[in-house]
Amino acid sequence: MELLINLLMAILLALSLSNCSNAAENSIRTTNPEGVQQVMKTHYIGRFAIDVPVEFKLAAQSHKIRYAEILDFTWSSSERTKERDTLWMQKIAKIKKMPKPVDKKTTLIEEVTFPSIAKWAKGVLYYGDYLLTQRLFWTILVDYGETGIWLTIAGTNKDKMVKNFTNILAHYDSGLRQAQTESFFLNYGKILLPYLEQEESYVRFEGPKEMILRLEIRETHKVEEAGVMDRLAASLGVNFAPGVDVNKIRAGKRTVSGLAGQEIVTRLSDKEGKELFFAWDYQGREDSGEHPEIKIGIECPDENIREKLELWDKVVNSFRLATK
Repeated sequence: MELLINLLMAILLALSLSNCSNAAENSIRTTNPEGVQQVMKTHYIGRFAIDVPVEFKLAAQSHKIRYAEILDFTWSSSERTKERDTLWMQKIAKIKKMPKPVDKKTTLIEEVTFPSIAKWAKGVLYYGDYLLTQRLFWTILVDYGETGIWLTIAGTNKDKMVKNFTNILAHYDSGLRQAQTESFFLNYGKILLPYLEQEESYVRFEGPKEMILRLEIRETHKVEEAGVMDRLAASLGVNFAPGVDVNKIRAGKRTVSGLAGQEIVTRLSDKEGKELFFAWDYQGREDSGEHPEIKIGIECPDENIREKLELWDKVVNSFRLATK
């Protein structure tokens, strides 16, 4: 069944895996038809927000803004300086072990201190792609006090990359989580810059009873003609997985927070058992920060379908711009 799950999720969601982390703050209490209160937690992700049951724990998250992959975190020990130095040495050691270009003696080009960024910041310039020596990589570790940041960016112009990531890091706010007009949320803070280009966010939550919730947000330069229902129909037309029965429980157009998308809920059955899949996607608008391509999905065992449909509706209906 695991292979079949991966096949269907690739078709319906095309969601990528990423790094682990933490998130969110606000709690909202809702009541289901049986009168049982359910506490929802608001998670701020990129320029958007979504409410998820508190039992769901954030297992993976990644962000990209203005070509830079960025992750903020809190220090795990009280000796921040020692932990910071250890993290940096581990990163340098890892870079030195990477495959080096055939015409270079090492992958590492230089280490640089950036005194104008936060309390402490170090960067390393290196050849991150041994096949393309003209493509350079910067990785930066920044100490903001209670929080830290890892940032990685690739390009061909060293100085332009420095100007770009210096600007991004200068606009990091680790304070209150209230959304401002120009806010791109990470885990523990936000980047106070307007949308420009190259933004992405991905999260994966793990809930009780083997439930997995995924959300992917990314800008698009070309809007896909096929939505989630169209992709599933095309896949079934070519019998993508012989021996697997896919039954539609719910399918149709669904508008969420003014975004006209498509929804499908399916039951996947084979000799190993049954799984439920929930998917909603919005195809977005070209080069838009408020209208990126959005994919939300849940996968879980086939049981308590009514309860899971109610949960799905709460989660999807809560999706919105963080400023709303």
